[in-house]
Amino acid sequence: MRETGKQRSQRIQIDYYRRRGGLHRFRTLCIAVGGIAAVLYACFVLAGAAGKSHLSTGPVAIAHASFENDCKLCHQNFTPISSDASSLDIKPIGVNATKSIQHIETACQSCHQVGSHYRETMRAEAKLVDQNCAGCHVDHQGRDHDLSLVTNERCASCHADLSSVCSAAPTVNANVVAFTKADHGDFASLQKPDPGVVKFDHAQHMRPGQVDAGQRGEMTLAMLDESLRDRYRGEGQDDSAAVQLDCGSCHQMVGNPSGANTMASDGELGRYMAPVSFEQHCSACHSMNSGAATADTTPIPHAVPWSKVDLLLAATIDGVRATGQARSPRGDARTVAVPGEGVGKPATGESVSSIVDVRLARERVQSQCLKCHDQASVTDEAIRASLGNQSAEMIPSRWFEHGIYDHAAHRRIDCKYCHEAAYNSDTAAKPATDQDVVMIAGIQSCTGCHRDSELPTPASLASSETVSLLGGQPTWASDRCTLCHRYHPPGAVTKVER
Repeated sequence: MRETGKQRSQRIQIDYYRRRGGLHRFRTLCIAVGGIAAVLYACFVLAGAAGKSHLSTGPVAIAHASFENDCKLCHQNFTPISSDASSLDIKPIGVNATKSIQHIETACQSCHQVGSHYRETMRAEAKLVDQNCAGCHVDHQGRDHDLSLVTNERCASCHADLSSVCSAAPTVNANVVAFTKADHGDFASLQKPDPGVVKFDHAQHMRPGQVDAGQRGEMTLAMLDESLRDRYRGEGQDDSAAVQLDCGSCHQMVGNPSGANTMASDGELGRYMAPVSFEQHCSACHSMNSGAATADTTPIPHAVPWSKVDLLLAATIDGVRATGQARSPRGDARTVAVPGEGVGKPATGESVSSIVDVRLARERVQSQCLKCHDQASVTDEAIRASLGNQSAEMIPSRWFEHGIYDHAAHRRIDCKYCHEAAYNSDTAAKPATDQDVVMIAGIQSCTGCHRDSELPTPASLASSETVSLLGGQPTWASDRCTLCHRYHPPGAVTKVER
């Protein structure tokens, strides 16, 4: 028989919600325990230094320690500062990814005014990643945490596939994932023609007397100004000895104190080589010779407008005549070296002493200029542009456009290890001169030491010749991207995009 509604109502207890069962009692217990725990935790946090550490994710780096307790300098409500801030876009609760990134960049640039990483070449989503300083610099990792240490994986997150990051075709290797020739490619700067415009032969200048074997006219110490001889004098040499140059004759680390051999004495200043200058490194052997000059006349300065040179030439010619120091009209002995030719040979064409006017003297000086420079570089326009820093460097002070090389850190290594092409060759063929090739070894000279710590030492570093060139330098070093690359290029500060 079917149950009626009255019978059903008598079977169901209509006050069931007033009765408390086991589930209700368990819920009440949990609420009570949670409330008590919350009160105890609040007391712990507010009572002492140990508890206050729970209000932060950890101590900030020492560079930020001075304002560690002033959180609002960096943090705002509903504005995350994290590596994934560019993807945290939850507008219903007030989290806006674009505004978060703008806040991060503004907060960081209030102290760290740096440029962006080629942001103008990036797609829109990649620009947000570039703006997010916290993507690479993670704080609250302890006092000794180095904020500038960025993992290779972080760099590879973009450089493994630059085509997906750039708005146009990348102009550098688009797939870099590790520091090996296969995964990085050779240095891009070495794939271009030599940007220098000075003709110079390293191998020739490192030969004794700067002349080929068996040739006359070697440069000797006696031919140098007396005040400069000791600078080029080797141990036990007298004035008749041939001048023997080495790398250190022209190349000195910037800021490196003479004779010092400690990293501490150089610091950042030992990274690059000081620029080569004519007055300091060349003029001892290659003083400009008008043909009428004597030991008492004023030397012709380097890289000055020709109008000034003409006045000095006129004064020199008139001066040597007036004082009776003019050479015999038929004399052809040359005691002042001409660049690239040495001394002791007769001058071709007219004898030195036959130059009797400024025009001929200027032509002789200009011919000496062309030993090292091309015609375009010795015009008045080019000289004035150079003096006003309005022209490109004739000898670049930095060869790697996108990378850094620290000479001070590698000072034990013989120069020949990286610049072998600059040395005399044992073959009959004459080595290429600097205007033909950049004499810097490729990435293979670096990857032997700068490798993953799990990889063994390459056999190529164990040969006796290589061991000698390395000079005791350790054969393992970090392969971190930031060791050679800087994310923020020098220049104007990037304006925060809004």
